[in-house]
Amino acid sequence: MIEIIVNSNNKNSLKKLAELECCLKQERIVYKVLKTSEKENATSLMDKIKGDNLIVIGGDGTINEVMNNYHKENIIYFASGSGNDLGRSLQLDKKVSKVTKLLENGEITYYDVGEIDGRKFCTGFDIGYNADVIRRVESSKFKKYFRKYIYLFCGITSILNLKKYNAEIIFNNKKIETTKLYLLNVMLQPYEGGGVKFSHTASGKDGMFHILIMRNMNPPLFVYNYLCLLLKRHDKLKKVEIYTAKTLTVKTNQNYYQVDGELIKNKKQLMLKCLEKYYKIKK
Repeated sequence: MIEIIVNSNNKNSLKKLAELECCLKQERIVYKVLKTSEKENATSLMDKIKGDNLIVIGGDGTINEVMNNYHKENIIYFASGSGNDLGRSLQLDKKVSKVTKLLENGEITYYDVGEIDGRKFCTGFDIGYNADVIRRVESSKFKKYFRKYIYLFCGITSILNLKKYNAEIIFNNKKIETTKLYLLNVMLQPYEGGGVKFSHTASGKDGMFHILIMRNMNPPLFVYNYLCLLLKRHDKLKKVEIYTAKTLTVKTNQNYYQVDGELIKNKKQLMLKCLEKYYKIKK
C-alpha cells in the first residue's frame, strides 16, 4: 500500500491529490491518504506511516514537517505550495501521471538536511533582511489579497526599512564579528524565497552549507547585490563574502530567524550542522 501525506490547507495540493488518485485507481494501486489538519501537521502524521514508499503533496513547509519526523522512507514529492523552492532545486517532475513509473523505476537520490538545535531544514536559513521579509509576510493584512506577490510587496517594504544587526558567526575556526549585518544566508539547495537563486554552488549533496554574508556595506550596495541575486548574476556581486562549512555557530541581536520559509524565535546562540545523505527522493 502506498501512503500519501497532503497539505489539506492548500487548494493546489488538493487538486493534485485528486489527479493522483485517478492515476492510482486506473493502475489499481492500493493507497491511503493522510491529510494535515489543525490538530495534526505532517510531522505528527509521519507517526502513522508504515511502508517504505511515501508520496508527499505540499509546499516547502509540508516537506519540512516530514523531515522533522522522517524514518528513511523513499519519498516521491509533488511540490504544490506557493514557493516550491525544494521542488525547483531538485528539478522534480510536476506531472502526477508519472507516479507509476516513479514507484516502479524511480531512481533514488540522497540529499542533505541542516539541523538547528534538533530542528531539521531542507532548503535554507537566514538572519537579517530575508528574515525581516518573512516577518512582514506573516503579519501582513494584505496576504490574502496579494497572494504569491506578497513576498515582493514585503520585500520592497523591508528595503525601505532596511535594518542592520549585530552578529558573531563562527565556522571553520574563523570568527566574523559585525555590527552591520544585512544578511546571513545559509543554503543547502540553490533556491529560496520563491525562486531566488541565492547559491549557484549548492546541490544538497556535498555535505556542506553554502554561506553568503552581506555586511559593512551601504544600503545602495546591498540593494545592488540583492538585484544581482534576483537576476542570477552571482559573478557581479561586490563585497559579498562566500564560504562553505559543515557547521557554524551564530549569535545575533535579531529576535527571529527564518528556515524553509518559516519564522522561528531566536535563541542566544544557534548551532547549525549539515547532516549528509539524510533523506531519499525518488525521481
